[in-house]
Amino acid sequence: MKIIASLSRNIITALDVGSSTVTTVVAERRKGEERPRILGIGIAPSFGVRRGAVVDLEDAISSIRASVHEARRSSGYHIKSAWLAVGGSHVSVASSRGVVAVSRADGEISHEDVRRAIAAAEAFIPKNANKEILHMIPRDFKVDHEAGIKDPVGMHGIRLEADVLIIECSIPFLKNLFKCVEAAGLRIDDYVFGPLAASEAALTKRQKELGVFLLDIGGGTASFMVFEEGVPIHAGVIPLGGKHITNDVAIGFRTHVDSAENIKVALGSCMPGEISKRDTVRIADFAPADIPEAVVSDDYAGVYTRRELAEIIEARLRDIFELVQKELKKINRTQLLPAGLVLTGGSSLVPGIVEFARREVKLPVDLGVPYVFEEAIDKKTAPVLVTCLGLLQWADKQQHEKGLPWLSRFTRKTERMWLRWVKSLLP
Repeated sequence: MKIIASLSRNIITALDVGSSTVTTVVAERRKGEERPRILGIGIAPSFGVRRGAVVDLEDAISSIRASVHEARRSSGYHIKSAWLAVGGSHVSVASSRGVVAVSRADGEISHEDVRRAIAAAEAFIPKNANKEILHMIPRDFKVDHEAGIKDPVGMHGIRLEADVLIIECSIPFLKNLFKCVEAAGLRIDDYVFGPLAASEAALTKRQKELGVFLLDIGGGTASFMVFEEGVPIHAGVIPLGGKHITNDVAIGFRTHVDSAENIKVALGSCMPGEISKRDTVRIADFAPADIPEAVVSDDYAGVYTRRELAEIIEARLRDIFELVQKELKKINRTQLLPAGLVLTGGSSLVPGIVEFARREVKLPVDLGVPYVFEEAIDKKTAPVLVTCLGLLQWADKQQHEKGLPWLSRFTRKTERMWLRWVKSLLP
C-alpha cells in the first residue's frame, strides 16, 4: 500500500505501550466533522515491558515498531509523531493544597488567581528529583470559608484555596519509554496518564458527575481513576494484572506460560460454580505451535478440569478487587459511587468478570465501551483500544476545542500553559 505523507492533513496518532500489547491508532480530524475518523489500527505483542516499565530496550523497540508498522500499513499514512499513554507501577499519586490571597482590589477571582493557587499547591509538596509531575488536577476550591466550589473565577473573596490531585511518574521510567518510542521512529507530541485518557472514551459526562471508578486491567498492572462531580478525585496503580493470572495458571497446571495464556484465553472464566466438573482441559491441545510432538507428549500430557481453571482465575481476580475495595475505603467511597465500576483493558474480557466484580465490590459494574468510536471498531478488541481512543479524543480537544495544541512538556509552567490547563478542567 502506498504511504502518504501526513504534513498537510490533520493526523493524530495515539500509542499505548502495555505489558501485553502495544497499540497504535491513527485518526484524522476532517474539516466540518465533529470528531476524528479512525484510519488505521496496529496491535502487536509486547516484549521487553514488565509491569508497564521497559526492562529490555531492544525488545520494546521492536514491539513498538511492529505496532506502528501495522498502523501505517492499515491507514496508508506515514506516522511521524504520537501522543503517548503513560502508566505502570512507576506512577504515584499525591494530594496537596495551595492557598493565595486574591490579587484584585475588588476581590474578584481571576484565572491568574486560580493559576497561582495551583502553583502554590505544587510548591507545597516535597521535591523529588526522580519524579516528574504528569498532571496537576484541581479537585475543589475554597473561597474564604465557602468550600465545594468547582469554578471560583468571577466570585468574590479574600482567600482562595485549591485542593489538587497530583499524578507523578518516575523520570528514569519516562526516559526509557521515550527512548524506545523515539528509536522506533516517532516524535512524542505529549503524554497523558493512561486511565485519564481512557476516561475520555469509556466514560460519559453523566457517569463522571454521578461518581464512577474506571479500572483498566492490563497485563502487568491495573490502573484506575475515580471521578465525582465531573472531576478526578483519586487515581493510582494496582500491581496486579492479566499476566499474574497467566502465571498462576502455569503453576497450577504445571505447564509453560505460553500454553497457560492460550488456555486462559480459550477456556477461562471466573465463575467456577457455573462450570460442569466434567469439562476438561487437555494441556497438549494448547501447546505452542513450535514445540516438537515428542516434547508435547512428554511435557504437556496433563489433563485438568475447567472448574480448576476458573478457580485459579477467580482467586487472582479476587485479589485485584480486594485492592479496589481498599482504594475506595481510602477516599470514603465504599459502595457510594452511583455510576459504579467501569472495566477496561484486555483482562476485562474474562468471561463472567462483570458479575464477579459486581459481587465483590457491591457496586454496578459495566464494561467500558468507547462510545464515540463504537461503530468503527470491533467489539472484541474494544477494551484493548480504549486508552488509545481516549488519547485521540484528548489530543483532538487540545487542538480544536481549545484552539492550539498544548505546549511541549518542557515549557508547561509558562503563563499560557497554566491558563489552558486550568480552563480545560473547570466546568
